[in-house]
Amino acid sequence: MHRARIMRVMQRTWKYAPTCPADALAETADLSPVSRQLLWNRGICLSEDVQRFLSPSWEEHVHDPFAFRDMRVAVEKLFSFVEAGQRITVHGDYDADGVTGSTVLISTLRELEKRLRMKRGETQIVGGESEVSCVDFYIPHRDKEGYGLRTATIQILADRGTKLIVTVDCGIACVEEIALAKTHGIETIVVDHHQFGEELPKGTLIHPGLDGETYPHKTLAAVGVAFKLACALMTEARVRGLDVPVGFEKWLLDLVSIATVTDMVPLLGENRVLEHFGLKVLNKTRRPGLRALIVAAGLEDKVLDAESVGFTIGPRLNAAGRMEHASLALNLLLSSNEEEATRLAQELEACNRRRQDATRRMMEEAERQLAERDISLEKIVILWHEEWSPSLVGLIAGKMMEKTTRPVVVVGHHAGAWIGSGRSMAAYDITSAVREAGGELLARVGGHVQACGFALKDQDGLLPLADRLREHASAHLSPEDLSPVLAIDLELPLEDCSRATLDAIVRLAPFGQANPRPVFASRRALVQKCDRMGARQQHLRLQVASPSGLPVKAVAFNVPIDQWNFVRGNVVDLAYHLDVNEWNGRSEIQLKLLDVKEVA
Repeated sequence: MHRARIMRVMQRTWKYAPTCPADALAETADLSPVSRQLLWNRGICLSEDVQRFLSPSWEEHVHDPFAFRDMRVAVEKLFSFVEAGQRITVHGDYDADGVTGSTVLISTLRELEKRLRMKRGETQIVGGESEVSCVDFYIPHRDKEGYGLRTATIQILADRGTKLIVTVDCGIACVEEIALAKTHGIETIVVDHHQFGEELPKGTLIHPGLDGETYPHKTLAAVGVAFKLACALMTEARVRGLDVPVGFEKWLLDLVSIATVTDMVPLLGENRVLEHFGLKVLNKTRRPGLRALIVAAGLEDKVLDAESVGFTIGPRLNAAGRMEHASLALNLLLSSNEEEATRLAQELEACNRRRQDATRRMMEEAERQLAERDISLEKIVILWHEEWSPSLVGLIAGKMMEKTTRPVVVVGHHAGAWIGSGRSMAAYDITSAVREAGGELLARVGGHVQACGFALKDQDGLLPLADRLREHASAHLSPEDLSPVLAIDLELPLEDCSRATLDAIVRLAPFGQANPRPVFASRRALVQKCDRMGARQQHLRLQVASPSGLPVKAVAFNVPIDQWNFVRGNVVDLAYHLDVNEWNGRSEIQLKLLDVKEVA
């Protein structure tokens, strides 16, 4: 058996959460013991926090956008440019956060422009708004231009006649570029949430994480920051007497719900409120582009939740930037024409299929490379290939980290440039590691603790970077850091795998970063049946029984053929998500298996 496969099936240590004290949350009598334990595990320890978590309120739990220290300046600036009809360019990033955030601001600014014209008695915008609007957009090509506002882009926008740039999900580190824009008579508003350096750009900065920032919620996604700016603009529009429909802002929440999941910000506090209401809007979205995308993805008859966003909608929006150009996704979201939206959604679906095929081929090559090495001797995995697309190396790094339980750096090649991406666990800051190890070998690097992107100056830096990263990881990672751990929320008797327990779990949704789907464990279950299913027999199906004899069905997806081959009579411990299986008009409780251990 390949060494890579050995790493894939290595048993994880089950780490149980501390038991919730018996008197904790005692005043919340309507909560079951399971609910109390799950809330306790998530740091919800006070009755007022329980109320805020389980019953998000728009009126009570959403902050005033003008709490941002630069928000008033940004709003005044945008109004002055729109009123003067001067060109505003929304410069977005090419991922789902940048695309949805850009859509939020473009839609809002064009609506504001339309309402101003109506107030003046001018002819309303008819048809293609972008043809007559002072608001346009620019998104760089992922491979050809790379991340962020670039020096060459400033000249392009100056030639276009841009007078104000609004960056979305990029810009906070573009000190020189924003200074250059100023020399061209272009002002800048930065809408961002990324890490920043010692020097900040000289512009209007809307960023919740800046030192001294007065906005109370610090972990918004870029689309969330863009939404707060949109809310402030619409509030000011009403103050100025513009006929903006009450509630206009809330129809933008479908976009907010997407990137709040895909950008993996904590689904706590205001993010949880935005996601809670955003999913409601997403399920009844008025946006032709989103409706067409939902149909193309086969989700039209389903209730959309955070999982639908994370595994279906988000990857499709990201596929545009990975395989072609992110403007395809942006134009889809901006589309107001059903026929155009259907065409663009089909193009995006084709993009996603190509992305899946390319990713599969890259994974096969990555696994071939791993099969030739003893991964147990490596504290960091470094892979590269000249035919790997830099657009997809981040996906490969993430998948390989799951397989190997180690930090992973993957490097690809495009047009003479070697571009890499890293993924890591919280115990190892992969961005700092690459920055320290790379040094003079790097053309650029950026990211955060668990994800980074970088470019090498030339191919000669590949081997030295790999050697230095291995040395760095050896010095900073212990064997305990690399031991795979499965966090268990609660041990649950199989008899308690019921609708009532499932209902208690559903109250904690939406699930995501910092609020993961609960993981339960049940001990000494008796295997009654075990078989395979799927076109390639890739899924495992079990029927297990509790000590009292209650039968429960369980399923594990994409399990290697040589893993978990149990027979009737085996006794096993199970770790799982509690789920419901709906098929042929019937529904029943089932366990979605995460790990299984045979016991004596």
